[in-house]
Amino acid sequence: MCAEPVAGATYLLGNLYTITEESSDVLVYTGHGPYDLSHRIHVDGMLAVDIATSYVDICVYVLDNGNGRVSRIDQKHNTDTFIDGLERGSLLSMSVNRDGRLTILQRNSRILTYGRDGRVLGDRRAPIEDILHAVEIDEKTSVFCDARGCVKTTYGRQEAACKLDEIGWRYVDMNKNGDLIACDLSGHQVVKLNPKTLQVIATLLTLERDGIESPRHVRCVLENGLMLVSWLHFLDVYTFRRNTTQGYLASPAHDIRNQRIREASEIEREIVLSPAFQQLSKTSGIEFDVTPSQPQQLEQPATASAGKNTCIYPK
Repeated sequence: MCAEPVAGATYLLGNLYTITEESSDVLVYTGHGPYDLSHRIHVDGMLAVDIATSYVDICVYVLDNGNGRVSRIDQKHNTDTFIDGLERGSLLSMSVNRDGRLTILQRNSRILTYGRDGRVLGDRRAPIEDILHAVEIDEKTSVFCDARGCVKTTYGRQEAACKLDEIGWRYVDMNKNGDLIACDLSGHQVVKLNPKTLQVIATLLTLERDGIESPRHVRCVLENGLMLVSWLHFLDVYTFRRNTTQGYLASPAHDIRNQRIREASEIEREIVLSPAFQQLSKTSGIEFDVTPSQPQQLEQPATASAGKNTCIYPK
């Protein structure tokens, strides 16, 4: 539980990075129970509105609406400016795809795309009005969400849509299996969407069952399958058992050593499969022996119960 409303969270190498409204600090917690506060990263004038992880460059990006820029936090918690000159006061949200490309959304449905080197790759308007978040699936396909639903487009042409009355879609992210996970703000739930049709295929969290009220931000952690849900003044850390659609609050009894082995293996896999690494191998003529090993399967908690009664909140 935080003093201010939680605006978002992400995860990297055993740490939870959390931003809150009207704060110039990024709060860093240990990524396992009891989720102790370990660092407080301060940036003068920052009003953070979104936060995400780049698995290719192994860093955390923070979208700063106060200074009009994207800050980068490295593994040692050093901070520098990655993208500057953005329009202050108009930044809404940000996403990072598996190739390390950034998609930044401004008011009036303006979408900016940046490469791993910080150069502008695209500047366009979304095909729908008043969007709140955008996720680039690949260079051709994007998913947008507004207050009414989600729309999938390819080259600006609408392919699929999920439009339901009084659905307050606020944020969407993609898990390691390629499924879309969306926050239904007004419906007080987190759902899974079919990536092709955008239809709801599973309800993961609800107000009645899990105590989730007005979720505004969701982050799927590729390293270990955790799901971070930000709502009101709370950040919930969830894990899912294999082949289930009901989330369980992550147990501090997880084997931390196995978790870190799996995280390192998954990050190595992301780097090796990235187009940038493959291009390096091709142009250099060197065959790198870096085939990622199969990550170890995390042990599930011996006992886990759904709902808020077992939740351990960051202090």
